[in-house]
Amino acid sequence: MLQPNYLPFYSPDLEQAINRSPMVVSPDTPLIDVITQMAQSRASCALTDVTASMAFSPLDDVGDGCVLVMEGEQLRGIFSERDVVHLCAAGVKIVDITIAEVMTNAVITLVQSEFRDLFQVLSLMQKHGIRHLPLVDATGQVLGLLSHGSIRKVLQPVNLLKARSVLEVMIRGVVTAPPTASLLSLAELMSRNKVSCVVITQMPETLNPDLTEGPVHGVPISPPASHPQSQSHRESGSIAVGIVTERDLVQFHALDLDLSATAAEVVMSQPLFSLTPHDSLWNAHQIMKQWSVRRLVVVSEQGELLGIVTQSTLLQAFDPMEMYRVIEILQQSVEEQLVELTETNELLQKEIVERQQAQEELNRALAKEKELNALKSSFSSMVTHEFRNPLTSILCASQLLERFADKISEEQRLNYLKMIQNTAEYMDQMIDDLLVLGRVENRKLDYEPESLDIVKLCQDLVEERQFSDPEHHSIRFQAIGPTEQACLDEKLLRYILGNLLTNACKYSPPNSPIYFDLICQDNQAIFKIRDGGIGIPAEDLKQLFQSFYRARNVGKIPGTGLGLTIVKNCVEAHHGQIAVESEVNLGTTFTVTLPLTPEAPVDSAVRHFI
Repeated sequence: MLQPNYLPFYSPDLEQAINRSPMVVSPDTPLIDVITQMAQSRASCALTDVTASMAFSPLDDVGDGCVLVMEGEQLRGIFSERDVVHLCAAGVKIVDITIAEVMTNAVITLVQSEFRDLFQVLSLMQKHGIRHLPLVDATGQVLGLLSHGSIRKVLQPVNLLKARSVLEVMIRGVVTAPPTASLLSLAELMSRNKVSCVVITQMPETLNPDLTEGPVHGVPISPPASHPQSQSHRESGSIAVGIVTERDLVQFHALDLDLSATAAEVVMSQPLFSLTPHDSLWNAHQIMKQWSVRRLVVVSEQGELLGIVTQSTLLQAFDPMEMYRVIEILQQSVEEQLVELTETNELLQKEIVERQQAQEELNRALAKEKELNALKSSFSSMVTHEFRNPLTSILCASQLLERFADKISEEQRLNYLKMIQNTAEYMDQMIDDLLVLGRVENRKLDYEPESLDIVKLCQDLVEERQFSDPEHHSIRFQAIGPTEQACLDEKLLRYILGNLLTNACKYSPPNSPIYFDLICQDNQAIFKIRDGGIGIPAEDLKQLFQSFYRARNVGKIPGTGLGLTIVKNCVEAHHGQIAVESEVNLGTTFTVTLPLTPEAPVDSAVRHFI
């Protein structure tokens, strides 16, 4: 799972703020030597206010402005530039005394395991009124030094300013006055309310079109006209049109203007630079910097005055305790966004799975459609070929009999009639195959088991096959085991065995033997039909029972490719199994295993697999 990374929002690099090689002296070092070393290191600790160290001026490359007094591995004290100033002010002679006599013994330190962020360091410094904080391990050994100077180098105001809005720090109690108010009354307002500026406002219904319109960040400020009297707080719905500051009054007084007779609208600063409450503090800082102004008014989308932002309020954003509050809010916001992101990811994953499943179903549907199209094409080709050729033979034979009946011998006439009869029987068999296939496809293949003498049925099928076999194959049948309890569907069994015997004769050399075995054991009937014919290529075995499929080595031997498909379905109707073993030019063996009674399952031990 993704882990939140708070560093880009508020936290500088902690390691870069640590001086791992601070200036160190021993307790017996002369004070004058220590001061000389401090001066040579270009130390500077002039900043006295934490917030001032984060102003927007470029950061100087300053030193720590202090030395650590060490005795062996133990920290004994600390001495800073401020201590030098105190000594000078007190008139202490720095000659002939050691650093141990004037150093600060009670040193405030920070244990590394408790070092979380720089804002924690600033808060600790502010609490104890110090500007240097040694970093130590659990045993008290010094690991480095943190100072205002080192923190200034890494602390970036943009991180926090971008995360906070104007609404959080703006001053809402703005002192305002109408455009007609005198400069003297404005000076009295500033003195009484202890503020450095007065915002000149006007109600929307009294707008003065002669006043210059000022730009608002995202919303233009409309210029109003007169207002009956000055006020110490803004009215609801008032619109800011100008501003007068302490510096303005100083300049006007220097110009010897009559403050009591000069109206604000004559000298006020306009147009105003404005913000909306939802702008970031970073945006406020950029506008102040770009236009060299120190104050920005905050207005609503309708241009109504809501508050004011000054440089002082911007610096308040860096108060350490306020930073922690903002950090907590940011962390909560990031965690909430992380939860939302996780939930969104889960929804996306679920949607991806659903789309993949839909795509798989679509692919299956397309494959099925292709298969159906292939079956339709195969069926069309089969019907065209398998029906047209027999019909052509019948038509030719009948025409010969009609035209040359008085010129052909009796033997020829009987041969033509026999050919017509055989061809008609072949077509009748194809029609039967198609009808059975239709019932199979529509799941309407009836299974009606009844008591049956399966030995006699097998003998009848052998006799029928040999009677109609023009190639005079020798079908050798034998039965093994008891068969008295057989309960099978005679019609389906006839189709199974008849089709397999026909195929054995069709694909075997003339006069070759066909072996037909019936083995009854464990309440199962096992039928084996073996020939020594052309065999079936190994690559065709897996598709042998598909509709219209024929092995690639059948050549011109007629066939529809439907027989084995129907045979397999008839076997499955009996809850049986069919398997085939074959080698090209060596022959094929089909094994059909059926339960002798409908309730008897097929023993997996006698199953044969393709």
